[in-house]
Amino acid sequence: AQGNKVGATFKMTTKGYNSGLNLTVGINADGTVAGVSIGSNSETPGLGARAAEEAFHGQFTGKKADGALSVIKSGTPGESDISAIAGATITSRAVTGAVNTAAQCYAQFLQG
Repeated sequence: AQGNKVGATFKMTTKGYNSGLNLTVGINADGTVAGVSIGSNSETPGLGARAAEEAFHGQFTGKKADGALSVIKSGTPGESDISAIAGATITSRAVTGAVNTAAQCYAQFLQG
C-alpha cells in the first residue's frame, strides 16, 4: 500500500579479487536480505565470477541483515554464515562485506 516501507535497494561497486565488482543488494523492512544480484565484474572466470551463480548469491536471501554475516571455507553454514566459493575466498568476502555494509546503512539510516 502507498506509504508503507517495504525495504531498500543498494547498488554497489566493490573490489573482489579485481576491482569493479558490481552488485545490487535488497534489504527487507524486517531486516532480512531480500536478495543479492551480481552484475558486471572482472573476477576470474570459473572462480570469482561464480559469485553471479545462484548457488553462491542465493545464500544471502532470508539471512538476518544485521551486518554480521561472515564467510566460512568449509563445514555447514550457520545462521550468519556464507559458504565461500571454492578457490575464490577474496570474492566471497568482498560480496559478503558489501551485503554487510548495505545492512548497516539500512539499519542506521532507513529502518524504523
